[in-house]
Amino acid sequence: MMMIRTLLTLLFISSTSFAASTSSDDSETSISASEQVTKLYDKAYELVYYKKFDKSIKLLEKIAKRKDLGEKKADVYNLLGFSYRKHSEPNLDKAFEAYRIALEANPEHLGAHEYLGELYITLGNMNKANEMLLKLETIAGTNSMEYRKLKTAIDNS
Repeated sequence: MMMIRTLLTLLFISSTSFAASTSSDDSETSISASEQVTKLYDKAYELVYYKKFDKSIKLLEKIAKRKDLGEKKADVYNLLGFSYRKHSEPNLDKAFEAYRIALEANPEHLGAHEYLGELYITLGNMNKANEMLLKLETIAGTNSMEYRKLKTAIDNS
């Protein structure tokens, strides 16, 4: 009797763990897609860090075509805009468009506001640069890194 009870318990445990593992397949797929986007983004960020803007632009343009960017969409487009702007042959129109898409995806993206402000400084439009500074102050306050960096850039221009 004890042996049968043990066997039944083992069968029950193994069948419930099997059911649990088969039902989580969908979430594992979406997690791996999210992880894939994050890994690609991290690689692009590394390329930007080492100022390899040709390569970062190619990679980020590929990533940007994905339909599963989710929460990373604003980050991807922000980094793409930065890469266009910092390239040895800057494409400011493409940078502006990338920042616009980043802010459309996340209207409170601090990096996109900061970098768009820096783009406005490059274009000589200090009014718009100050607008971005004001937005950063509203969203994150004057102690945020993005606010301080844009304020310094404005003050030094």
